[in-house]
Amino acid sequence: MKVHPFSKREKRKIKGKVHPKLPKARKKGEEFGPGEIDYLICPECHCVYFNKSWHHSLEQDIKRFKEEKQVKFQLCPACQLIKDERFEGEVIVENVPERFKEEIKILIRNFGKRAFEQDPMDRIISIKEKTVKRPTARRKRGAASRKEFEGLKDIQILTTENQLAVRLAKKIDEIFGGKPKTSISHSEKEDIIRIRISF
Repeated sequence: MKVHPFSKREKRKIKGKVHPKLPKARKKGEEFGPGEIDYLICPECHCVYFNKSWHHSLEQDIKRFKEEKQVKFQLCPACQLIKDERFEGEVIVENVPERFKEEIKILIRNFGKRAFEQDPMDRIISIKEKTVKRPTARRKRGAASRKEFEGLKDIQILTTENQLAVRLAKKIDEIFGGKPKTSISHSEKEDIIRIRISF
């Protein structure tokens, strides 16, 4: 039996089939880098970091901190994102009928409160009504004149987590029975997700 002197890897190099190593996919726990050893307390929202994740502050945790004495004060990733005026999710709700605007804002606020109660990193940063400066081509198609766009306002929602934006868009779609058209665009360079919901 004849054994070839080259390994499989060397054979691929000779034939020109070098396969570059791809970076490993991040796990959920590794989103913000490796875990810290000490306890961290956010001075803004008072969330506490331990067991490699952020939690809401509890009375029992305060007792533990006093015993351990390894406490540092540092902004949590969500508060740091807000301070840096950045976001990971953007939802724009277009052509909202006036009778539904307040209802949608209440829905968004309540959805944000429930999300924050489940995970302190899930937050709605802002809910704004923005005047449409340049209507999209899809909006222009059905319009008779430019006067239809004067004073038109969209609702813009910014979130700290991109998956929170997706869940919020699905909730709005579900509440209105699937009537709004939803389009999701992912950014290849950043972790930002942009969603447009059109009535």
